[in-house]
Amino acid sequence: MNPELKELQENKDVMMSEVEAFAKSEYEVARLKLVDSAARLIGSLLLTICLILVAFAVLAFCAAAAVFALALCLPTWAACLIIGGVYLLLIPLLIACSKALFINPIVSKLTGLKSAEELKYEMLRAEGRAAVHRERMSSHVRFVQTLYRYYSRMAQTAWQAIRRLFGK
Repeated sequence: MNPELKELQENKDVMMSEVEAFAKSEYEVARLKLVDSAARLIGSLLLTICLILVAFAVLAFCAAAAVFALALCLPTWAACLIIGGVYLLLIPLLIACSKALFINPIVSKLTGLKSAEELKYEMLRAEGRAAVHRERMSSHVRFVQTLYRYYSRMAQTAWQAIRRLFGK
């Protein structure tokens, strides 16, 4: 086999394996970004639902306290206000723990990773691998363009030589 053809075949094999690695890394980046977005969306949805439920509970206890205060004028309303205050304190607690309560379990279920921080780390790693593959792909494209220009010039030169030979 011609050494030039063998080298071209090897270069083609290398380029094909790098195209495959490039596609895999781009897929991984897209998948992890999708999981991150889905986890944030679902976590926000669950947090919103919990906040609505807690708000209804706060309103219910405050309303019960107002009814007791107006109807009986007894200290029973104070207990209802205390319970309403406890439920009111759950709102900042839910917001503070939203990542541990909602986002991390969703990330864990969708990816097998333990937390949103691991997901961010894996996403950065995947983006780094994808950047390396993009750079390799651009060098391969430049190589193919160089080959194309070289063989185009050779074909033009051969065509001109054939025209000179048979044109006269």
